[in-house]
Amino acid sequence: MTSAEQLALLGGAPAIEQPLPHEIWPPPADEAELSELAGQRNTDISIKGNSGPIGRLEADFLAFLDGGARFAVTFNSGTSALLAAYFALGVREGVDVVGPALTYHAALSPVFALRGDVVLADIDPDTRGLDPTALQAALTERTKVITVVHQWGHPCDMDAILRIAERHGLRVLEDCSHAHGSRYKGRPVGTFGDAAVFSLQANKAVYAGEGGILVTSDSQVHDRATLLGHYRDRSRDTVLDEDLRAHWVTGFGLKLRMSPFNAIVARHALAAFPARKEARHRCLRHFGERLGDVTYLEPVHTADHVDMGAWYGYKPLYRPQALGGVPRSVLIEALRAEGMEVGAPSGPRLSTLPLYARPDNPLFPGTPKKGVTPETGSHAEHAEHVEQHALSLPTFTNWPEDTKLIDQYAEAFRKIGRHREALVRYAADPSR
Repeated sequence: MTSAEQLALLGGAPAIEQPLPHEIWPPPADEAELSELAGQRNTDISIKGNSGPIGRLEADFLAFLDGGARFAVTFNSGTSALLAAYFALGVREGVDVVGPALTYHAALSPVFALRGDVVLADIDPDTRGLDPTALQAALTERTKVITVVHQWGHPCDMDAILRIAERHGLRVLEDCSHAHGSRYKGRPVGTFGDAAVFSLQANKAVYAGEGGILVTSDSQVHDRATLLGHYRDRSRDTVLDEDLRAHWVTGFGLKLRMSPFNAIVARHALAAFPARKEARHRCLRHFGERLGDVTYLEPVHTADHVDMGAWYGYKPLYRPQALGGVPRSVLIEALRAEGMEVGAPSGPRLSTLPLYARPDNPLFPGTPKKGVTPETGSHAEHAEHVEQHALSLPTFTNWPEDTKLIDQYAEAFRKIGRHREALVRYAADPSR
């Protein structure tokens, strides 16, 4: 057997030639972005209301959502924007928020800062987001808010979720941090709920470095969210409710505002997004086609009625039974030896994290949590399955430059399949 035909793990030549890293994000700034940043430095480095680049970013983002929301408010992070959204939607002590069992922790963790409780429900195995049937079963008499996370860019089943919310008089918060540009039946995500939040952190398709933006069409949500993180000029000029506007000098005591430099970066990323989205779609469609005959992978499911938008990560599922029961950790080891940038997704089920699992709220010592989490045993079987079987691969963005690299990735997967028995023997050897 030639070196090229052996697994690299066992001394063969790697299938992938290009050195790591393969996903370099965010892209470098162009001259226009750098020039605007430099100009802002010499014009004004303070934050004054929603003037200048902050106001322009908010207007641009509303246009990005096809005018599907009336208001946009920037924050210094997506987590801060989520905190403001939960506060504005009425989360407080005695309130339950139902959200998905498997997602990034910050989608729900701000609830604890407001003394609310989190109830976890299983995910839909196709959308990877909140499962409507599990959501219905998780509702309590204390439930006031449903948090929908469009996980990895795939929109949730919004028709079913909104029906449940309407039937029970519940508010809906969309976390769109993975889903810039995603659409459900032609409509942008972020325009379905009572409020929506988009993270603009550096790994996102639309990025500010650090930042977040809250959008809503509800003036009360806008006013309360604004006052939580903004004071003086911004609150005086934009809060509509007269009684709430009385707090304009102080807001509600916090300062969670975005820097104008971050707003400039985000505006340039937003302007570049349509071309980058199209390139990602071309790359990942090609990747999916090339992986079609790899029997030990379950391809990423994309429903016909959705647009994946930013495609936040490519996450197929591993079928260990099709590879002789080799553990996922050994498969990842073998793929990395072939030169692949691959791992397991970093976010575990929330019920395994101390912030969610322990009985007391750590922000308020001695305060027991009152929410229930039916996300145990069979109630979270889909979340557990995805957690244990998903692979995390690069979100290729450069088309057609990445075609050769994508083809080499596909060949690495096939090579592993051709040498299934050798990998099974390696996995069974305790001395490896």
